[in-house]
Amino acid sequence: MNVDFSLLELLPEIKQLLVKSSSPYLSKKELCDYLKVSLSFIKQKLYNGEFQLDKHYFKIGESKILFDRLEIDKWVRAKGTSDGKLLRQKQQTLSKYISQRTKDY
Repeated sequence: MNVDFSLLELLPEIKQLLVKSSSPYLSKKELCDYLKVSLSFIKQKLYNGEFQLDKHYFKIGESKILFDRLEIDKWVRAKGTSDGKLLRQKQQTLSKYISQRTKDY
């Protein structure tokens, strides 16, 4: 049996990734990667108050912000639910309108 020990050099990097992914807190950049959105999207949510201080994020010092991964997950689920219902309602209304208009012809 041949064992390739050349991959052992990757262990420190793998360990760092595992520790980082298990942290309950995310930086702005990590949050962008986590949600797959732009930094301007995150800044907009901070500016308009959708992300609430001491709930969704915490300030460390004057400029460092850490986001609570669990609260962000709750926010995403809540946004998906409310926006999803609204979208389905609009689609149903549009479908009814189209079906009524096609019956008239």
